[in-house]
Amino acid sequence: MPRNEYGNVELFKPWMLPKGCAHIPINGMTRLLRKLDIDAAPAMMGWDFSGGCHPIYDGVVVCEEFVDTIMDAWNQEQAVKAERDAEKREKRVLDNWRRLIKGLFIRERIQAKYMKKE
Repeated sequence: MPRNEYGNVELFKPWMLPKGCAHIPINGMTRLLRKLDIDAAPAMMGWDFSGGCHPIYDGVVVCEEFVDTIMDAWNQEQAVKAERDAEKREKRVLDNWRRLIKGLFIRERIQAKYMKKE
């Protein structure tokens, strides 16, 4: 895959995409690509001149033959992440309910022990 001297692929215009390569505009795929052992390069889309000169990255550039494999793995990873987030949320909800019920029991014990019933 052709890269510049900094290891990026410059995609200022869509026609600048190298032949046999595909642009996947999803940020944060580097960990997945390392796990799949697929060569990819960050896609540099332009420059940001606010507060200095910084490159703007949008996704990665990979060989066309790996696009389906990468997208399948990405979708599976997102499904697992959503499931993990749902489990974490459910645990937090149950812990909050448990804390509320324990607080109510403590309140009842204190009222029964120290409050006068009329």
